[in-house]
Amino acid sequence: MINKKGSLTGTIYILGSVLMVLCFMFMFILGGSILKDTAGEVFDEVRGIGMISNNTNVTYYADIVLTPVENILDNYAIYATVLYVFGIIFIFSLAFIFRNNVSGWNIALFVVSALLIVTFCIVLSNTYEAFYTGTDSIALGLQDAGVANYLILYSPAIFTIIIFMAGIIMMTGKEGNY
Repeated sequence: MINKKGSLTGTIYILGSVLMVLCFMFMFILGGSILKDTAGEVFDEVRGIGMISNNTNVTYYADIVLTPVENILDNYAIYATVLYVFGIIFIFSLAFIFRNNVSGWNIALFVVSALLIVTFCIVLSNTYEAFYTGTDSIALGLQDAGVANYLILYSPAIFTIIIFMAGIIMMTGKEGNY
């Protein structure tokens, strides 16, 4: 039963989507940086192998195969940023799908849950900042991420605005009234 008064379905989906977008972005950026660093080391070694038999040049084949993979890994931050924006659009879509006139306890539960998620955003942002401000190879890879860094470092403010805008959209209006 979608959009019944007092139903928690919309609240759970919106707040769960916010958590999923935030955690996915954190893991995608951090994992992309680690993968890019590791691949850089491995690819250099593979390209340095040279000839292994009379007619097989591994360096030639490695350049053909590894160059597209390297290009994909170099642009991981762009992919993460696009997925982040799609996640935000999805959150607002859910707000319009589950738009109804909810009861008072549901609004209070949404606000308390939103505050807990914003607190989680602060913890995750601080954790990311600890990785980002380091001097190791992972930190150097994270510092190349550009816009994705901004989105994660300022995620508490961004998600506070998104959560409460989605809450206002979801909790104002009548069922089926878009």
